[in-house]
Amino acid sequence: MLTSSKIGIARVCHSLSLLALCVACVACASHTPALFRGEVLGFGGGPERYSSWFGDERNGVIYFGLSPFWTDMRAHGGDPTADLLEPSAHLIGRFEIERERFLPPLLARRPGPDSRSSVWDVLAHPNGWIYYTTYFEEMGRVRPGMGDVEHFDSLGTGLNEIALGPDGNLYVTRYGGGSEGKPTTGDGSVAVISPDGALLRERPLHARDGALTAPKSIAVDPKSGEVWLNADVIPPAGKVSFAAFHLAADLSLIERRDAPPELMFVAFDRDGRGFFVEDRDGRVELRVTRAGAELARLDLGPRAPADFAQDVHFAADGRAAIAFWSGRVELVREANGVYEHARVTLERPPECAAPERNALFYSAFVAARSVYATLYCDAAIARAPLPAGFRSVR
Repeated sequence: MLTSSKIGIARVCHSLSLLALCVACVACASHTPALFRGEVLGFGGGPERYSSWFGDERNGVIYFGLSPFWTDMRAHGGDPTADLLEPSAHLIGRFEIERERFLPPLLARRPGPDSRSSVWDVLAHPNGWIYYTTYFEEMGRVRPGMGDVEHFDSLGTGLNEIALGPDGNLYVTRYGGGSEGKPTTGDGSVAVISPDGALLRERPLHARDGALTAPKSIAVDPKSGEVWLNADVIPPAGKVSFAAFHLAADLSLIERRDAPPELMFVAFDRDGRGFFVEDRDGRVELRVTRAGAELARLDLGPRAPADFAQDVHFAADGRAAIAFWSGRVELVREANGVYEHARVTLERPPECAAPERNALFYSAFVAARSVYATLYCDAAIARAPLPAGFRSVR
């Protein structure tokens, strides 16, 4: 059953008065490398440090999850549930690209007994809402400027990454099975959820016996409705491996793959072009497809140890940004049927470089002359100039 709460505008303003969103910028000359830092204060009263995580962009604003997940996990000996030790606000950060400034975060839930997790993935839906997941707790949505918040508690737990379907529905990976608010130890699934939070259908996924299948990133072809996703395959002991799934529009299985190449990430633009980022024997390759036909295949160079392609986002003119944990951003553009790519490397500042910070880059966005990316190092957005051939003319 859908539970919702409508927070009035005056109440939202009061809530946001508890936030001090301070911003500092390093090397802020226009279109030069820069780091914008914000710090979220005043929530929970505990030691947690919220940092930027997965993001999405709409109308020149980057929306991103604010989470202490990696920081808490490192501080508690690698315990992935350490985020639950302290009450946490469910917060969505906002960064305005044009003015290069943080806006007050969106508050989805106050810290308390029912709010100990934090926001993981976000999706800026064309309908005006920002959808979010928290994995251990609810999925929900917030409407900027309207003071509306809705919690989809009946969907259960374990929900992870979100993709937009061609009919406006949400396709969400359930990394671990979950019901009645409690994660289970079974295989995960892919769920299709209506914009108002109703579970329309769900398909469990299983890669192989003797291991758990945990779906991660998901993409939907806006033309055919077919679904692609990758998954961790977790044995009782030993190394985690990978699998990839291709599903029909009704979620029936078309193909399962657990042999190389490894699918690191896939995304579709609004015209139905699929961008498949794969590891082929230690080299990163991009396959661009449409309706199953290959349009281009680009060699993006070697994959560094402990690096991963974590996200792909498209500018309105079709330019793509493929973000890697390391700060490597592969830019891709098409001109007259020819695909070109260039690389931008975002640098971590010294205070973010210590291994215990786990300061990874997650989502990158192409603007007119610069690329912006979320960095898990408190609330941080990094900027780097685009190569001349990848800039747009205003």
